[in-house]
Amino acid sequence: MITVQYLEDAPELKTLDAGVVKKKLREAYQCLPFSHLLIGWNLPRGLLEACRIEAESLGIRFLRWHPLLTSDGTFEPRPEWQVISAGGGKVMGFRNMPEFTFVCPNHPQVQEAIVDRVSELVREGIYQGFFLDRIRFPSPSADPFNHLGCFCEHCFRKADRFGLDLMEVRRKILQLTQTEQGCVGLVQALLSEKQTSLDEPARQMVRAFLDFRQRSVTDFVSRVCGLLKQGNMEIGLDCFSPGLTRMVGQDLNSLSRVADWIKVMSYLHTMGPAGLPFELLGILDYLLTTTRLSVAQVLTLIRNVLDLPLPESRQELVALGLSSQALQVELRRGLDNCHAPLLVGIELVELDGVANPHPEQIKADLAGIKAMNVGGIAISWDLWHIPLTRLELVRQAYLEG
Repeated sequence: MITVQYLEDAPELKTLDAGVVKKKLREAYQCLPFSHLLIGWNLPRGLLEACRIEAESLGIRFLRWHPLLTSDGTFEPRPEWQVISAGGGKVMGFRNMPEFTFVCPNHPQVQEAIVDRVSELVREGIYQGFFLDRIRFPSPSADPFNHLGCFCEHCFRKADRFGLDLMEVRRKILQLTQTEQGCVGLVQALLSEKQTSLDEPARQMVRAFLDFRQRSVTDFVSRVCGLLKQGNMEIGLDCFSPGLTRMVGQDLNSLSRVADWIKVMSYLHTMGPAGLPFELLGILDYLLTTTRLSVAQVLTLIRNVLDLPLPESRQELVALGLSSQALQVELRRGLDNCHAPLLVGIELVELDGVANPHPEQIKADLAGIKAMNVGGIAISWDLWHIPLTRLELVRQAYLEG
């Protein structure tokens, strides 16, 4: 199984020629025969229909690439729906971008608005399935106090039903972030259920909160997936790399029970949201500013908690990312926790300052993937920004090698 994501929402979409878009899609398929086209949201109708017809002609599945808990261009979240941090403020999206500004999955108005939106899309009869993206809480990696949520009134109400006092959780997180030891322990707890230096009462409270967040995401995603299954839709879910899923409220074990397949964003060289270097750099810089630990000490701490091979310096993490050995560790974690086929995302996009993979990196990553018994690969994350030569590398290394 090989999936390709195509035409992520961007201002330039309105200027694209349908013929050029179809030509790129056809040429890409000739380079690398893929099974699924995951078409972006908020497309001009002409581009959407052109891609649907081309997918039908090529005999590939046509799924909607849909951001669930953020804006999709038509569904525009209200400010009062945003996730609330332990500090009491709204958690703003990456660079204040609407597509990274998350709403709370426990908010009743959010739930109804999203269910109505998805139902409308199913009724259109255009898609054979849905690839659900943004099924999480905002990442707290860069600031576990101001980015860790949610503490809205609806979360308070739901948590109370499970015997969890979010006011006490908020106080405990505030207390923890006032000391070096507390900051370290909180970061450890975000990354692992087992390895944390927190005392037992704090460990249990933070663990219960993180469990609650996972339950909240799973409950709502399950509701949407039930709706999609009623419409005979194929369902794929976009998830963080397995070692980082807990900190964003994703539980691969439960999510994989309601989907046909799971894609993990184990991006080794991406300096953007969900990329392993980006998220780990956030944690690194947070601990460097809140503790007296050195770069080497923080990297060792993260390495030990995640049991993940990491570069020896901050510069290497930024410039080189992670190794294919690290990728295999993450994939083993994913395979151990998933009940549905696991697809691994491999970044091939050319985006200045975000991703610029080199051929040798791509080959090494593909060799690492091929050695694992995964369900397939997910070409990531927008074909429009991927040189066709990189698809040829995938064909040679993954299909023919």
